Amino acid sequence: MPRPISLQVYVSPELAEQVRAAAEADGLAVSEWLRSQLKKALANSPAGASERDLLDKLYRQSLFAFVGLDALLSGHPDHTLRERAHSAWKARCKEVGMAVSPAKGATK
Repeated sequence: MPRPISLQVYVSPELAEQVRAAAEADGLAVSEWLRSQLKKALANSPAGASERDLLDKLYRQSLFAFVGLDALLSGHPDHTLRERAHSAWKARCKEVGMAVSPAKGATK
């Protein structure tokens, strides 16, 4: 087997920390983890398409659940329940570090 070729890349400290944490979570060295991610990204495999299909399916199901729940809350006798649910959701998003609204210019 030929000797591997070294590639070098510069990343932000935040991205470096995320990569290290992801590699550690998978029980891999950073170089092994990056190699596996590069292979996945470069492979035009059905797995990549199926991952996108899965994300699309989850998005559609989440949107359906959101619309249904919003309709139920809108018709509920306690008219404050819908606003309280929205407030609780916003608080939970903030608690876990998620943005409540999409970034400017985002699609979907």
